[in-house]
Amino acid sequence: MTRREGAPGNGITKKVWIQASAETVYRALTEPGLLAHWFCDKASCDPREGGELLAEWHHGKDRRRGRAVITRLQPGRAMDLAWIDDGQGADPPSRHTLSYEIRSKSGMTELVMTDRDDAPTDEETLEFLTDGWNSVLLELKDFCENRERTAKKGADARS
Repeated sequence: MTRREGAPGNGITKKVWIQASAETVYRALTEPGLLAHWFCDKASCDPREGGELLAEWHHGKDRRRGRAVITRLQPGRAMDLAWIDDGQGADPPSRHTLSYEIRSKSGMTELVMTDRDDAPTDEETLEFLTDGWNSVLLELKDFCENRERTAKKGADARS
């Protein structure tokens, strides 16, 4: 995974190669049941421009919720999200966006994720967020690759 700084405001860009189809990766980003396997504990998603993604994380007895609006959607290829609730019960003071670009190359899928936040971020926070995205994207990679392997084994067994 790579990190690229210099995006407008404070930005983190990560690229990950996933040995799974672009369709599998797209579905993992947009289907509630699949999101709950790698991203959060509970999710709902209306995958259309203007639709919402709601996510809930459980940490012991504490629960945190996040809400985003899908601002751009190209099924199987791209999705932009504007986070409108940071899970703290109030609108975030800045514009926080996530962009996903999905590209098929050489039998694999390249996912480029860009996290932008207009609020000033110090180096320590940026490093914390970068490490967090490394973990999240590795979860996505593992989930998609395992899902595709399992589907292939099932198809081979039926042959």
